[in-house]
Amino acid sequence: MYKTYDVLIVGAGTAGSYAAYLMAKQGLSVALVERKRAEEVFKVTGDAIGKHHIEELTKSGLSISNDVFMIKYEGAELYSPDLSIKYFVAGEGYGLDIGKWAQWLINAANNSGADIIDNHTVSTPIIEGGFVKGVKASRRDGTQVELRAKVTVDASGATGVVRTKLPSQYRISEPLLPEDASYAYREIVEVDYSIPNPQNIRIYLDNNISPGGYWWFFPKSDRVANVGLGIWGRLVKENGLNPRINYEKYLASSPYVKGRKLLHTGGGIVPTRRPLASMVGPGIVAVGDAAVAVNPIHGGGIGPALLSSALASKAIIEALEKGDVSEAGLWRYNLDYLNAYGIKQAQLDVFRLMLQTLTNDQLNRGLRARILTEDEVLRMSISGNLDLSGGKKALMALRLLKVPDVARKLSLALRYMNEIKKIYINYPRDPSELNNWLAALVAKYNEYRLKLKLPLMTL
Repeated sequence: MYKTYDVLIVGAGTAGSYAAYLMAKQGLSVALVERKRAEEVFKVTGDAIGKHHIEELTKSGLSISNDVFMIKYEGAELYSPDLSIKYFVAGEGYGLDIGKWAQWLINAANNSGADIIDNHTVSTPIIEGGFVKGVKASRRDGTQVELRAKVTVDASGATGVVRTKLPSQYRISEPLLPEDASYAYREIVEVDYSIPNPQNIRIYLDNNISPGGYWWFFPKSDRVANVGLGIWGRLVKENGLNPRINYEKYLASSPYVKGRKLLHTGGGIVPTRRPLASMVGPGIVAVGDAAVAVNPIHGGGIGPALLSSALASKAIIEALEKGDVSEAGLWRYNLDYLNAYGIKQAQLDVFRLMLQTLTNDQLNRGLRARILTEDEVLRMSISGNLDLSGGKKALMALRLLKVPDVARKLSLALRYMNEIKKIYINYPRDPSELNNWLAALVAKYNEYRLKLKLPLMTL
């Protein structure tokens, strides 16, 4: 028989373990539920995280074990499809040993008082009186159990095994559609040459290798790298593309992985979209990939996972103190997330859609014309928009004259990034206003999607 907890967290990845640590540290009774053995938790990712996310993490009181870091990065190299153009965008970060990172966070949660309930596979949420009261799960031996709590946190990853099984009237149940995701495959490989400039991650745009996405080479040492690719989910579903097949066809025998010795392989679905219309429901919140807390351009989710968990934890603690875990009682999380990151995420989603319509020829010509400079790319990645002074606008206009077809798409994206921002700034402060707000958002997105000749969204 399991006790009823204050908080039940489904999934012991980055988001779930960090949320468990934060709330257990504040004295709440917390259960962290994981389908694998705790010692086996391992997430297939690019394994990279920005330095600023680590700095925020340490402010929570966590002492980070140095063995989770494999390498320090200084920036990213971005390559055109024909490899003739290279951008360098400065930005410090780290390459993680993701297995050690996972164990460190789980141990932090456990040491703070969270109960680790591993080897339990969650099947469905328990709904009583309109509220989520926990989940049904099965042990390894097939025994069915109920795990109950005042608040349930879905930290189960992109599949969102709890929230997506709620009735459709719960806005948090919104499905992740293929067009809003990337289907990825990656390998950790040891190579037989000394990797040049291992302090830089490398991103390659090429619609032959990674249609609607990119392929990457992230060094983890001078002989080991995380190498993979992502394909736009829409193309996977419509055209039957497979990231692993593309990897074998284009990368497995390439000079990049010369002497390739496999250390680990894996793949998965990566959300690449705007925030959920709502990340909360009565008695439930979502964090990390389950809440599509990501960077829509490159799919990076470790940093946003930490941020979403920190903000969700604050909202849950406040809701429990007030004795109100209704949708309205947890609503603060939506507002805090949008202010901290979600508005930027939505703007980058607009830019992402435009990028996915560009051909290799357009990418080559656009990068060659430097329609965006390295500084402008960096500014957009930080703020989600591109506010330029009069002089810089004039210089950009001159560059855009060289590639009018690409310029039209870029100008369209920049315009709608601002339009979408205006809508998100007016996100409702009360759940009763959400449907009207969402209708306005979908209408604006569909204006944009029509101009890009993309399928329309539905409510």
